[in-house]
Amino acid sequence: MKTDRVGVKVVPDIRRLKEKAKYPLKLRITYKGDRKYYGTGLDATDEEWEAIHQDNVKGDLRKIKLGIAEAEVKAATLAEKIVPFSFKQFEDQFFEKAIRAESVRSAFDTQIARLEANDQWGTACSYRTAGNALYRFRGKIRLEDVDQDFLQKFEKWFLGEGMSITTVGIYLRALRAIINIAIDSGTFKKDSYPFGIRKYVIPTGRNVKKALSIDQIKKIFNYPTVPGSNQELAKDFWIFTYLCNGINMMDIARLKGKDIDAKFIRFIREKTKRTKKGDPVVITAARNSHINAVLAKWGKADPSPDEYVFQIIEAEDPAKTARTKIQQFTKVVNKWMKVIGEDLKFELPLTTYVARHSFATILLRSGAPIMFASQSLGHSNVITTQKYFAGFDLDAQAEYTKALVNF
Repeated sequence: MKTDRVGVKVVPDIRRLKEKAKYPLKLRITYKGDRKYYGTGLDATDEEWEAIHQDNVKGDLRKIKLGIAEAEVKAATLAEKIVPFSFKQFEDQFFEKAIRAESVRSAFDTQIARLEANDQWGTACSYRTAGNALYRFRGKIRLEDVDQDFLQKFEKWFLGEGMSITTVGIYLRALRAIINIAIDSGTFKKDSYPFGIRKYVIPTGRNVKKALSIDQIKKIFNYPTVPGSNQELAKDFWIFTYLCNGINMMDIARLKGKDIDAKFIRFIREKTKRTKKGDPVVITAARNSHINAVLAKWGKADPSPDEYVFQIIEAEDPAKTARTKIQQFTKVVNKWMKVIGEDLKFELPLTTYVARHSFATILLRSGAPIMFASQSLGHSNVITTQKYFAGFDLDAQAEYTKALVNF
């Protein structure tokens, strides 16, 4: 029987084993059968967890015991004041001020938990990866101790590990977002903000973007595959991505019967649904014989308006399960497309992203206006599209510069 009583308890998260056989200690909140876990910035081994509950515990273990007690008392006191109880109200009033400021680790753990509770599994995964990199660099550091010197040393260490400057930027943008939240909640001093001009500037990698030529695209279309094989599936869905405005696998998996009519496929990118709620960008792709062939071969014959067209995920799949299935499907497509690319002697490894970029690049090379390319890609403005093409294909650049001596 479910109860209205709010349960508050700090427990070890045995799902995640950290360095030195330690488990993170999570604050578990239980209400009407629902449970949520939040980072506390504390951790302990099995032996330490047993010792903490002894009466005569001393030293560092005593500090952990006091930290556990403080978190539980504060959580229980606040929970009693929230009537009726709401996880969101609890989080807003307690975690931002009481726990997240404890350490960089707890800041990331709390943010990850909130993202997962909101079914933002992809973003949560990105934060977890960034957090893990920061933990490896310096395991214990308070959020308030993140300064320009820390950021510069992290960049130097990370590059020394053989990682790219682009990845440094990705990870530190996640940290910057955490600090911005802490400033809004009053747990980080605004005048201590370490990012910006004359402080630490987050590096922006500028990869050279590559796209296939139309002749290479033709070779893919004509590449022979065994009917019903994973290679045929990969080729068909790569072509579907290329022809449907560079649609990604997440959006393909979530196409429903109502998104497709006799002439067009219309969809809103999952990537922008949360950020563009008030003004969603609807992408329209014109159907042709190749698209129709993929729909006929791999899609449901006559899906209902709210039924998924392709059997990549199921309607009853939880958000995390659906994302895992889509990631696995994408891996299969990329794996077999790379095999095809190698067989065709392409220098560029074939991935679904290459299909998207090739779609847009070939459009522009054919003389299509950049505004049309922007609309087709689902960009909210032309500036985004211009950034998208900021790094030109080196082969194309070599062709363009021939005009300099064309006399």
